[in-house]
Amino acid sequence: MRYHIITIEREYASGGSEIGARVGTQLDIPCYGQEVLERAAERMHTVPERLLHLEETTSNSLLFSLGMANRVALGERDGLTEEGALYVTEESVIRDMALQGPCVIVGRCAGWILRDRKDVLRIFIHADREFRKKRAIEAYEIDPHNVDSVLKRFDRRRSNFYSANTCMRWNDNKGYDLVMDSSTLGIKACADIICGAAHQYTNTKIFC
Repeated sequence: MRYHIITIEREYASGGSEIGARVGTQLDIPCYGQEVLERAAERMHTVPERLLHLEETTSNSLLFSLGMANRVALGERDGLTEEGALYVTEESVIRDMALQGPCVIVGRCAGWILRDRKDVLRIFIHADREFRKKRAIEAYEIDPHNVDSVLKRFDRRRSNFYSANTCMRWNDNKGYDLVMDSSTLGIKACADIICGAAHQYTNTKIFC
């Protein structure tokens, strides 16, 4: 396999987590999603729900200067906000996961965090709104009366957290190697395409 690490960012209810799980099963490698948050919570001696709240309220750059970033790299965390400590901890968890061997990592800026590696395939999954609303109601049991606000809330949280930590737009195609519309292709086809791409080497970005 040419690409050993596959990272997936995704719009809420686009099926990104299921696609990641399918890819992991087909390639016989671990798929990490919620596990990143759980391991970060353990290291920070808190609960995942607290970290989800921090992710949701993040709005500014966390590593706010080169000097701070250098201090963090040396293991110094004095002066970091709680949100900053969360990002640094999640970064450490993701790097540890990648060092353990081939895997799929869903969400939490993993593609950006592992940007120094040449064996990472960076994916973004999106879908049309009606597809996502239907999936949120059926798969996640979201109240139909609240589904629009839930989609907006989760997309905003993911976008804000990504932008705060990367200084890039979460849904900017230039940040990914492969961008797919799961409402057009289907969940299974997206997983199949990713598995096929993982075994090939190309410098060409693919937009479906």
